[in-house]
Amino acid sequence: MSVRERIFQVLRARGISVMFGNPGSTEEPFLESFPRDFNYILGLHEGAAVGMAVGYSFLSDKPSLVNLHTAAGTANAMGAIVTAWHSQAPLIITAGQQDRRMIRTEPLLWGRQEEFVKPYVKWSIEPHRSVDVPEAIERSYHVAMAEPKGPVFVSIPMDGLGDECPSVEIRSVSNTTAPVSQAMEEIAQALSKANKIAVIAGEQVDASGSTADLVKLAELLRSHVFLPPIAYRWSFPTNHELFSGHLPPAIKPISDMLAPYDTVLVIGSSVFPYYPYVPGPVIREGTRVFQITNDPMMASRAATGTSVIGNVSLGIKQLLNLVKQREGSLPHHKASQANRSIPPSAEYVRERLAEAIPPNAIIFDEQVTPISVRLAESKCYFKPASGGLGFAMPAAVGAAIAQTERPVICIEGDGSAQYSIQSLWSATRYHAIVTFIVLSNNEYGILKSFGMFLHQEGLPGMDIPGIDFEGLAKGYGVDFKRIVDPDQITSSVRSAIQSHKSSLIEIPIDPTVMPLL
Repeated sequence: MSVRERIFQVLRARGISVMFGNPGSTEEPFLESFPRDFNYILGLHEGAAVGMAVGYSFLSDKPSLVNLHTAAGTANAMGAIVTAWHSQAPLIITAGQQDRRMIRTEPLLWGRQEEFVKPYVKWSIEPHRSVDVPEAIERSYHVAMAEPKGPVFVSIPMDGLGDECPSVEIRSVSNTTAPVSQAMEEIAQALSKANKIAVIAGEQVDASGSTADLVKLAELLRSHVFLPPIAYRWSFPTNHELFSGHLPPAIKPISDMLAPYDTVLVIGSSVFPYYPYVPGPVIREGTRVFQITNDPMMASRAATGTSVIGNVSLGIKQLLNLVKQREGSLPHHKASQANRSIPPSAEYVRERLAEAIPPNAIIFDEQVTPISVRLAESKCYFKPASGGLGFAMPAAVGAAIAQTERPVICIEGDGSAQYSIQSLWSATRYHAIVTFIVLSNNEYGILKSFGMFLHQEGLPGMDIPGIDFEGLAKGYGVDFKRIVDPDQITSSVRSAIQSHKSSLIEIPIDPTVMPLL
């Protein structure tokens, strides 16, 4: 077999048969005679290709394969790669490299791509020999899947891919590490002596498929359960009576909210994700914090408490065997109601969307404030982990390609939608059914809120009038509807979801700037 054939042989052995990409001339030798048993999903921008791959990996539980166009295309995709890194999304990212026979002259399209991606990939390599590329792909699979999961990068020179190549051993590598038993016993003892417990359900819980076990643990502990600040994956059913809301994203507000608790258990998240800076004590005196995470770096940077490193699913199972049922009633928290107005507030729209979205939906949300939808299933709610824009639209398309049984919803602002609007074309081209919902206020509302928080005035570039979403939707082949009557939001969104067609719904909202916190 040739090098090219061996690469696809390795990918088949790993169950990978979908490639996301935006090809260029340096990738054509790799893509020549593209195998019929593989699907190539084209993104009209490299960032969109990576974003689709992230969404696909979330729903398929295996690495996604991405093919980018040399250094320039990889640079275009870097924002999406940063989000993949923070999302712990396993990706095998490849990019073509110039013909090595003239690299000493630094020809057009040559670049040090395997170097500049390194801060945001787990491993990066450009094999010296073409025959080493298939083994690099095999190694990439193991690196991407080892916890904490994440993207890897392989630069593939365009010459030598037709050379004869020896076979590659498909090896078995265990990629899960259990938390140390003694450390888990210490946590269990602290929980048994606690008076009032708060559990922070981090993103790694959902990623490891252990939401149901966390529910059992919370019920045993009679604890209040919070999601982390700006949680990029929801790991606890928001319709459960123990669910107590989201932590605020700043130091003092978090310590204030957790002040009533003498014991805080953070499972699968940072301690804590902060933004913006609001000074205060990290945690109130008398409150003990324990963290279980699969990420050693996340443990090392925790601002307070005791950290245990290991797979969070195994950690939760250990605690289920160690803790006993605590006494006490289950609390219930009621959501506030927003007032109706024309145009409606973003809060009012989110409440109407919550009424329209079915509980088995998969939501990709690029709005800062989360929607209070009552979702009970795992793999249900995703946000950009890096805080960068351009994630939700392509990720939603990737999720819809990975599965077709659950409805996929994408919630955007009119500003954030522009970062990856090309994803509408991919949704149409590959029959990925997504309901795109754009809340339009003709401004960067979050930036105005932040400026108000910092008491800054006269900021430029805050307004974005004149965007024609109807023209954009129709130009990319997607159905369009604008909803101006607040009373029609629930029924119109519900109808769009039930239509089983990709559509874009624009909802104008009140541009009043809301407080950041």
